[in-house]
Amino acid sequence: MAIAVAGLPGAGKTTVAKLIEARGYSYYNLGDVVRRESEILGIPPDRTAVVLRLGYGKRAIVKKILETMRPGRVVVDGVRSIEEVEALEEALGSIFLIYVVASRKTRYMRLLSRGRADDPLTYSQFYMRDLREMRFGLAELLARADYIIVNEERPIEELEKEVAKLV
Repeated sequence: MAIAVAGLPGAGKTTVAKLIEARGYSYYNLGDVVRRESEILGIPPDRTAVVLRLGYGKRAIVKKILETMRPGRVVVDGVRSIEEVEALEEALGSIFLIYVVASRKTRYMRLLSRGRADDPLTYSQFYMRDLREMRFGLAELLARADYIIVNEERPIEELEKEVAKLV
């Protein structure tokens, strides 16, 4: 079985995907692909995400991760568009799509405290990042989701129980 996890930055996609990984799934992160390509290209990750998708198509990042993927139960963290889900389905079969949501305030605070080099430093940068992510196709994924997790100020144990029921 293959599971894909989507949501806006700071919603908790990686937390959910890591909880799934702990249940015997191999973990793959599309953001890691973007960050690696960013180092190769010598441009910031946010620009790299746009360059890859505009220059090589909306499936470019998924194609790169599929090159390294082992068969079996997988969880793919960070899908951004219907095209990425379709590319995964063509390669892996049926995909169960989980969409993780959290309020704008919660997501912004999480990103400020996360400490990744590509995280926004100001609210304006945060807002622009959200707009860019939405243009990739995240809104359409919400409509396509098989399950939606609201990840707003809840204990990790509660989130863990919800993920356990899904998996």
